[in-house]
Amino acid sequence: MSQEFPSSENKASQNVSDISITGERNVVTFNQTQILQISVEEIKTRQFRETSPYKGLKKFEPEDKDLFFGRDQFLTGLVNELEHTNLILLLGASGSGKSSVVRAGLIPWLLQEKGSQLVNFMFTPDSDPFESFYGSLLSKYRQTEAQIAREAKADTLTQVVTRLKQPESYWLIFIDQFEELFTTTQPQKCAQFIASLVRLSKNKEHSVKIVATMRADFLDRLSPFPQLVKATEKHRPLIAEMQVDELRLAIEQPAAHHGVVYETGMVEEIIKDIQGQAGYLPLLQYTLNLLWETEVKSGSIQDRTLNTSTYRQLGGVRGALQQRVDSIYGALPEQEKLATQGIFLKLVDIGKDSESGTEWKPLRRRASMSEFSNELERTVLVKLINENLLVSNRQLKSPESTVEITHETLLTSWTILNIWIRENRQAIALRNRLNDDVAHWQARKAEDELWAGSKLEQVLELRKDSTFNQLLGGFSPAANQFVDASVGLRDRLQRRKIAVGITFAVIIAIGGVLYVWQQQQSKQTIEAVFLSAETTKILNSLPDFLTEADKLKDKGNIERSLPYYRRVRAETVKLLRNFKESPEEKLEIQKLSDRSEESLAQAIEAKLIKNLENDLKNGHYDDALKKTYDILMPDNIGAGADLNNSRRLDSLDEADMIPCKTLIAIRNLWLKYTQNHCDWYGTGSPYQAPNCMKLGKETLTTAIFEFPYDYALKRIDFCYQKFDKTLKLST
Repeated sequence: MSQEFPSSENKASQNVSDISITGERNVVTFNQTQILQISVEEIKTRQFRETSPYKGLKKFEPEDKDLFFGRDQFLTGLVNELEHTNLILLLGASGSGKSSVVRAGLIPWLLQEKGSQLVNFMFTPDSDPFESFYGSLLSKYRQTEAQIAREAKADTLTQVVTRLKQPESYWLIFIDQFEELFTTTQPQKCAQFIASLVRLSKNKEHSVKIVATMRADFLDRLSPFPQLVKATEKHRPLIAEMQVDELRLAIEQPAAHHGVVYETGMVEEIIKDIQGQAGYLPLLQYTLNLLWETEVKSGSIQDRTLNTSTYRQLGGVRGALQQRVDSIYGALPEQEKLATQGIFLKLVDIGKDSESGTEWKPLRRRASMSEFSNELERTVLVKLINENLLVSNRQLKSPESTVEITHETLLTSWTILNIWIRENRQAIALRNRLNDDVAHWQARKAEDELWAGSKLEQVLELRKDSTFNQLLGGFSPAANQFVDASVGLRDRLQRRKIAVGITFAVIIAIGGVLYVWQQQQSKQTIEAVFLSAETTKILNSLPDFLTEADKLKDKGNIERSLPYYRRVRAETVKLLRNFKESPEEKLEIQKLSDRSEESLAQAIEAKLIKNLENDLKNGHYDDALKKTYDILMPDNIGAGADLNNSRRLDSLDEADMIPCKTLIAIRNLWLKYTQNHCDWYGTGSPYQAPNCMKLGKETLTTAIFEFPYDYALKRIDFCYQKFDKTLKLST
């Protein structure tokens, strides 16, 4: 393999890399680069090719091998790695070039070594990795032959190889953007595919190789799959930033290949500009491509030299993409600008960056063309694809076609888009989570997959939001059908609850009237006592209420005791919050409050917790979620925290209605029956629990309570600090 490149000092070097294979098991070595003197004038005498040798934001492909430079050393290690394992998980930061080194480096090398024996399959997991693999098989096999890939079993990939692979062939299965298994793929399909992948990797035949590329910040997502962790633990190479000499190759060589050199000192300036900039490779390719096209358009390239002045006018590596996209967007009519915003926001997902500790970060999302229904959006889509800002996998008119942002670097490098995402990130996250659940539900229309509680209320609010409907295009027809079905189920359950609640309220009312008549006779009724502004009257009444509640509980009338405990708890919490009188009276109120909290927790434990455990034990997680909500929130069932019936915790008074022991008991049950995955908090966050599949990767906090969660989190923290000093949940 011989390649040439010019230096920045009116001379050029030639990189000669000889490949040798030694030993019983092939070991590949690349000879050290040899420097040969080549004059700039000699480079300029080569055939001039006007087409840009740089990829912009597009991916390198195997046919781009002659334009791919700077990764020889890493490629050496990768080829050697492949000789010792059937499965490699190639890690790297976004924009580090991990996909390119496989597509334009490894695959061409294998093609050179194996020739016609090489059979290569490339795909991304998407929502169904088995379906994606099936699609890649269609390039070599008929539908009837490839159909087996759709079976989605633990041995599916092994069966595909067994039935389709010819003995003399060498298969490379390349899975790009492996992190999609954890962000886009349905959880069940993810687990099935990983199991199938691991089983295939254990095949003793060394002519089937699997290479997957994954962003390094997703490494923690492997923890629920110990077999995959074990299979790859010694085979996870990390692609690092390019060294200066490698960058020089990547910058100069493609231009030299087309008979063009750089102005003296320009390459050094470019390298200096990208130092310290994360994910710079796509930005570098974009800038050099734009530089080339600008010089061609102006005719300046006729002297076979790329100019520093043009590079600076474009904004350099740090500003070229921003400046160019601003220009494209600024030239659009107002209606098309609005459509552009909606298109980009449909192509964004919200993920967590565990590596940096931030709660979220924008991710690319692949969308079906069916999500872009109106004619204006379709028109703008074509423009954005032609400008290489978006990419489609096939003709836009095809119903199977998908669209995505060309490269993730756009999400952070284009300021306008970054602002749009920040302003709408909660709506984006909720919409995309809804779309994922809609896809599950459409398969069998099961009631237990519908939304309820705070999630449903949030999505109903979002559906009425004019900004959401205008900018993000609202919900799809399928999503609206799902939401309507969820509302129908909620209303049916609510009607049943009201029927039960009316009966229960009558019983409580009768008991209350009898109690007042028996114990207070000529005094005020229960409500009159609590509406009194005199603290002394309230204090004198509270012990009597607790005594009556205890009598009812001891007789087994727990339902009748709960309203008394709740009312005492509510009044004492309110008094303590605002009490400014004698310390002795405040201490007395505190004792009554603690006693009511303890008794309330005992009553809930005796009457309600067992039913929650039965649902969890039997795997009825949606029913368990509803029972958890009922234990904590409604004012006629358990703790009764929702004092103002707003369906959320609006104050510390409401949050303090929840007994600490009840919060802990609920937590312990959910942990027990979800393999320690579902808790009030996720790993370092109260908002996301990546391993809590039973709640759709939500925490109990977000599944039960409605946004904002501040008061709920304060209560949870207080309770754990009270009962276990070693636990500190909040950040």
